[in-house]
Parts: sequence; C-alpha cells; structure tokens
Amino acid sequence: MAQGILGGGAQFAPLEGAWYHDGVIWFVTTSGGPQRGQVFAYTPATGNLRLVFHSPGSDVLDSPDNICVSPRGGIVLCEDGSGREYLHGFTPDGRIFPLAENNVVLNGERGFIGDFSGSEWCGATFEPKNGNWLFVNLQSPGITFAITGPWRRFDL
Repeated sequence: MAQGILGGGAQFAPLEGAWYHDGVIWFVTTSGGPQRGQVFAYTPATGNLRLVFHSPGSDVLDSPDNICVSPRGGIVLCEDGSGREYLHGFTPDGRIFPLAENNVVLNGERGFIGDFSGSEWCGATFEPKNGNWLFVNLQSPGITFAITGPWRRFDL
C-alpha cells in the first residue's frame, strides 16, 4: 500500500460495496473522507475517478456499506453505522435522503424476539426486468424486504 501511495495512488478507508452500471463502477468507502463515508464513480474507459459524495456527518449518511444503482440511474446506499440504520436514496443530481429506516422489533414472529433496529441493511438490488421492485436485507435476524414505490418520483 505504501508503494502505491508514494506513486500517487488514492487511499480508501475501507472499501465496501461496488456496483457496475452503464460503463461506470460505483463504490463506497465506509469511513473515508472527512466524516462518515464517500461515494465514488470510476469510468474504466477513460480512467476517470471522481468523488461523487462525501458525508458531512453521521446525521446525513452514517457509514455506507452496500450500494446499488437503479435502472434509472439513482443510487441506494445501505448504512452500517451506529444506532438506527437507514437506506438512503442518492439522486443523479446529488441529492441524498433517507429512504427507509430499520425499526424492526420482533415479539416472537417466526421464532425471533428482540430489537433489531441496529441491524445493518445489506444486499440491495432492483429486480432486473423493469426495476419496479427493490429487494434489500436486514443482516440480523435475516429478513428480506421487497419494496415498490414511485421510484421516478424520487429520482431513483
């Protein structure tokens, strides 16, 4: 790593999710940048790497871990922060907003009891046919959600 940095290479802390869409590799750093995570876009055809977003604080985006790009070009970011966990939408024009909050508390459903609201979102992906459904998981206790919405209204 030291050799790469000395040669002018970029340093990322730590790399987590990545997604390929329309000739661009999108990826996140969980704790990179001045605060709590960054989103990058790398275009292999041109060699262009650009910082698309860095979180100014955990109240905006807290440690993005997974990323997916919708068929419409919007981005979904899964948090792995501390406390309540959110899915965030990130629009092509650079707006970020909370899309869903994990507030899962189970009282014996399917044998699970407990407050899972601190569990991270992961594995987000849109269904491939027309992107009307977003599938996303809660890591613990292992729940998959299928979410539909007016994605165009949110620029996702």
